Amino acid sequence: MARPIYKIGPETPLVGALAFGIVDRGTNVVEVRPTSLCALNCIFCSVNAGPASRVRWAEYVVEPEPLVAALEEVVKYKGVDDAEVHIDGMGDPGHYPHLAELVRGAKTIKGVAVVSIQTRLYMLDEDKIRELASAGLDRLNVSIDALDPSLAKRLAGAEWYDVERVLDLVKRALEAGVNVVISPVWVPGWNDGELPKIVKWAYDNGVGRGVLTPVLIQKYIPHKRGRRVKTKPMEWGEFWKRLRAMEKELGVRLVPGRGEYNIHKAPELPKPHAVGEVVAVEIVGRGVFRGEMLATPLKRRGTAVWDRVLTVAYGKAASDELVGSRARVRVIENRHNIYIAKPIG
Repeated sequence: MARPIYKIGPETPLVGALAFGIVDRGTNVVEVRPTSLCALNCIFCSVNAGPASRVRWAEYVVEPEPLVAALEEVVKYKGVDDAEVHIDGMGDPGHYPHLAELVRGAKTIKGVAVVSIQTRLYMLDEDKIRELASAGLDRLNVSIDALDPSLAKRLAGAEWYDVERVLDLVKRALEAGVNVVISPVWVPGWNDGELPKIVKWAYDNGVGRGVLTPVLIQKYIPHKRGRRVKTKPMEWGEFWKRLRAMEKELGVRLVPGRGEYNIHKAPELPKPHAVGEVVAVEIVGRGVFRGEMLATPLKRRGTAVWDRVLTVAYGKAASDELVGSRARVRVIENRHNIYIAKPIG
């Protein structure tokens, strides 16, 4: 059964949910999540995205105008002149229909120095990439996990996935003036032999443009609701040891230099609701995972800095019949302003 796609407008706070809106982790990098949609079913996906997901029961697309307005408020609150707007998500932002508009809007905000996108790139074409470049996009972080076409399809969970086309689009992006960093996930026992090939291809084709480390290898980390691969995940110590060994073997840099991406601490948004606090809310829709509902507090200030959307863990009691009803919920988590609550009574 197809999952409903919620259109998120100005009536819903854009801070507080992990699946859409804005995520602030207390640095000058502001994560912007315009959509949760993805067409792949990557076998290691930490957020269980894609049409094959059995644990998701909703998807989201945020209207661009309120998203840019909320982003401007958040950047202003941080008070920095070197903010990076990183467009990512619990899906692939390449599917967002207003992507160029979002990039353009972000780039006009005072204090924003860099706009980047995390994507697997398969849904874009050369014209779209040029449109993004014209809008002011600075960098694409492209996820490529194997160069072997057969293995790439298997890892992506999609027979139609064409890694050679993605590689060509990387070249087109560089030609258009957009820098690119490739970020494969290292899945032990699956793509060990592919990583040196990816690194060589990246260096040979000018990825990073001599400014950034071209390939940022990510460690596979199983997540509670993510898809799990039959493999033994590496411990962090082993991961860094093997990464350094690969650097030595290939004669290239794989670990970014300190300050290379200019990430530093910056004021974190205030937490308007403390853990343990009881909040009166209205249920407005489904949460991203089964058993969850979205809720908005009845008392709000009308500002992205202070207003939050909450995910309420109803479990088996979650139902579309709850939408429009009011409830009292208790906040059980608010780390990074991602709010999880449980119903009372």
